[in-house]
Formats: sequence, structure tokens, C-alpha cells
Amino acid sequence: MSDLVRAAAERAVTISHVARPDSRIDTPAMSGTVFGEELQPGLLLTAYDLVYTADSQIEVEVDRSISCAIMLAGEAAALEVVGYPPVVSPPRRVIVVGYGDRLSCSRPWRAMQHNRAFGVTLRPCFFDRFADLVDDGGLDVLRSYLDPGLHSSLLPPSRKLIDLAENTLRQPYSGALGAIHREAQALGFILEAASMLQEEQRLVARIGRRHYDRVVHARAMLDHNLVDPPKLLELARELGINVTTLQANFKAAFGTTVFGYLRARRLEMGRILIVEHRVGVAEAGYRVGFTNPAAFTAAYRRHFGLPPSLDRKDAHILPH
Repeated sequence: MSDLVRAAAERAVTISHVARPDSRIDTPAMSGTVFGEELQPGLLLTAYDLVYTADSQIEVEVDRSISCAIMLAGEAAALEVVGYPPVVSPPRRVIVVGYGDRLSCSRPWRAMQHNRAFGVTLRPCFFDRFADLVDDGGLDVLRSYLDPGLHSSLLPPSRKLIDLAENTLRQPYSGALGAIHREAQALGFILEAASMLQEEQRLVARIGRRHYDRVVHARAMLDHNLVDPPKLLELARELGINVTTLQANFKAAFGTTVFGYLRARRLEMGRILIVEHRVGVAEAGYRVGFTNPAAFTAAYRRHFGLPPSLDRKDAHILPH
């Protein structure tokens, strides 16, 4: 990863960057801010913070490319691609979409819907420019998304990807330094996504696609019901497998038990409530399923290495 970022930075200082292209728009269908910039040939960064003032539908022709995007606020309807199933992108989850051909796409929006999104797009020339680095590691997995057809993968929840997106949007620098910072963050974003795709391939090879899809479904069910999750037996029945198989495949795929995963996700949710939303420690613990504040504090310390009261004081708050 560092080699690619270094190579990109060295090329960045040899070209001229325009001022940050923020644009305020106000139309009968939407209002807000959009941002778009080609950081390097084949590497594009886009973002928007919009309120849709009327029901509408956006229709576009998408050239051969790869999109790595995340909806940071609000929810979006599925992306409709002619000739393929809809592509669903839940909030605060990165979706990787590969357009292997020029494809016709559309997405509807509802009146008064608010969305804040961040994305990085890669065109084929990006991989040509960094061919010596692409073949060594996860980017080769990402390049396969340019094969003919439509390809999509919903990545697991990732605080690192969210932080990279938020940090890019904060834009702490201006001028040429700001351009290099945006490029480094965008590269970090796609490389982390590529690493996660590579890990998925490794797990599929280890336990098989069918078992992997089942445990991913199980994880999604847990994520959707973190405070009141289904019992292990209910989860296994929903997936059509026995409890022993579920436990074994879940641990093989994610390196932890179902219970361990639930506890970790609850604690991460509690940390967001405490650090970003300033919710009290006892209240945060209660909201994520801990009835005993002392038990929540002890589990929090074991997981994060410090108590929640100290984490609140030291944390850097992300803007929303």
C-alpha cells in the first residue's frame, strides 16, 4: 500500500491541480453540495450532500469502471442496471460495483430525502499506470471487477473505511497539499476495500462459496438486530444448517464466535454513541444491550484498552 501511495504522490507533484471543485446546486429536484475531482488519470473522487426536493429519477450511462462508494447519511434506493439484478447499498457500508461494459443505470429519489455520500471511481487507465504494483496484492482482485458484465460486492462494516471517507471530506488542507492529501486518502480507501475483497476470496476458498454466503447472511441478520439478536438455533434454522456447522463456519470466516462478534459490534456501537453522540456511559451500555453499567465498562475496557469515560475525553469527534 505504501508503495502505491508514494508513487501516486510523486506523480501528483508534477501536475497542476485546480481549486477544490465544490459546487452548490439548487434545482427543482434537489439542492445541496456536490464535489468531483480527477485526482490522477483514472482516479476520481466524488461526494455529495443533497436534499431531494421532489420525487425524481437519475438515469446515466456508466462507462467501464469500478466504483467504491459509501452512503454516510441517509438511505438510497437500489441501483437499477439494465439487464442485471438491482444493486442494494445499505447505509455506512461500502459497495464495490464493477461496470465491465458501458451500462445503463438509474436510481429513484424521494422528496425530502437527505443523502451524504463519498466514492472513489477507478477507470481502466488507473490499473495501466500502476501495473507493476497492481499485480502484487489485492488490487489485482479489484481489477477483476472490470471483466465484462456487472459485478458487485457489499463489504463488511468497516470503521476504517468510514474514517477514511470522513477524513477526506473534512479537507484539512488547501492547494497542492490538499490535492495530495485527498489522493492519499482516496488511495487508502480503495486499497482497504481491495484488501477486504482479497480476504473474502481467501475465505471462500477455505470454506466454500455456499458456506461463506450463509455466514455472511448470518452476520447481516446479527447486524440488523444487535440489541435483540436471534437465538443461535433460530439463526441456524433460518440458514438451513445445524448449529454446529454455523458455529464452525462463522469462526472460520470471521475469526470469532457468534457471541464474540455480537459483543464486539455492540461495544463498537456503544463507542459511537459515547464518542460521537455524547451519550452517557450507562445509557449507551443500556442501548446496546448491557443492563449492568459496570459490566459494560469492564467489557469496553477489555475491547478498546481504556474505559469509556477516558475515551470520551481523548477522542476526536468526527463531523456529521
